[in-house]
Amino acid sequence: MSKLLIVSPRFPPSNAADLHRVRVSLAHYREYGWEPTILCIEAKTSDCAEDPMLAQSLPADIAVVRVAAWNEAKCRRFGFGTLGYRSLIPLYFAGLRLMQQTHYDAVFFSTTVFTSFVLGRLWKRRFGCKIVFDFQDPWYSDSALYSRDDAPGGWWKYRLDQMLARHLEAFALRAADHIVTVSHDYVSALTRRYRWLERSKFTVLPFAASAGDYDFVAEHGVEQQIFTPDGKHVHWISAGRAGPDMSPILTVLFKAIAALRARDPEFAARLRLDFVGTNYAPANRTYKLVEPVAVRCGVAELVSEHSVRVPYFEAVSLYRISDAILLLGSVHPDYTMSKLFLCILAKKPILALFHRHSMATQIASQFPNVFVATFDETPSEPQFLHKVAAGIEWLRAPNFDAAAIDAQIEPWSAAGLTQAQCAIFDQVAAAHPQ
Repeated sequence: MSKLLIVSPRFPPSNAADLHRVRVSLAHYREYGWEPTILCIEAKTSDCAEDPMLAQSLPADIAVVRVAAWNEAKCRRFGFGTLGYRSLIPLYFAGLRLMQQTHYDAVFFSTTVFTSFVLGRLWKRRFGCKIVFDFQDPWYSDSALYSRDDAPGGWWKYRLDQMLARHLEAFALRAADHIVTVSHDYVSALTRRYRWLERSKFTVLPFAASAGDYDFVAEHGVEQQIFTPDGKHVHWISAGRAGPDMSPILTVLFKAIAALRARDPEFAARLRLDFVGTNYAPANRTYKLVEPVAVRCGVAELVSEHSVRVPYFEAVSLYRISDAILLLGSVHPDYTMSKLFLCILAKKPILALFHRHSMATQIASQFPNVFVATFDETPSEPQFLHKVAAGIEWLRAPNFDAAAIDAQIEPWSAAGLTQAQCAIFDQVAAAHPQ
């Protein structure tokens, strides 16, 4: 059995989007010849809410090594507090100890705590280990993803972080034996930026579908706490981030909802749009992103925003009980959401609002319970509003074969995509040092 070290700083009971590729794969790595060990940060010193039930869903016999990140409050006194910087040295020394005790055939970094990627090059220099990176989001972007008005932490801090990211990314990627991404656009961006990176070193893998999450909810009787079903109201649910890159899409959605209310006030009086977990800030620092857009569009009474991130399986329960699901893409075509297959597996009607060139569009269009409304360059295109309006009408009277979904989603199953990961690990482990 080959040995695999997985670096995933956020790991259950931490509740974060970037841990789910590894979480759903843990039950399958051994099937394909790999024994995993997880290196992560203790949840109490991480940067997100704890979710004990998420930890209960893990296989009981997986080795998990947890180390404490530096104290956030103390670090902020010196001008830094993000998990990437606070966890870098603790993870480095923990990795050294593990590699001194065990030979790992591959080291897999699967996280959006990108600063940890530099450890791959440091460990490789010392131990010659094979390194695989997982780009679930952009680390550095050639064009600014935020403006002066919405940059996290302020414009100048964001620009400084990006400058550091540019240099750290180049440093880390020199150690890459292979790179997994969730978007073909990430492959293009990285190979364009670093001419020495060959496309043969990349594999595009979306996040896997895990039907077991719905089984877990049913077996443990997990119930959502957002609304009380009363048989009178129709609830359309969106659970997940709603950043500034999604606001233009929300604006079009709410304009279409306003038109629906004018056309059918009786139905609109029953309709509720629930947006849940719209930002990742802790409860004491959370803020609303969706309701201000709803106010500007004149549909505030139809929209409810619960900005705090809810426990993962409560979100799954929300999908189960919803009348329909809303999937918000981004104005950036390289955005691929981690929850796409999870929502499809709910077998509820879905309205997906995506960039036409997004990989999520290509995948979602294959499923009968998804109505995909797309734009080419910007959500302000008139035809996008017409497509969204058509999608809303389809949500009101959906017609699809739910039984066909299981067979269609099989190629994207947790087992199938874990096998694809392990094929990569096999390849890099067998390769001779360059």
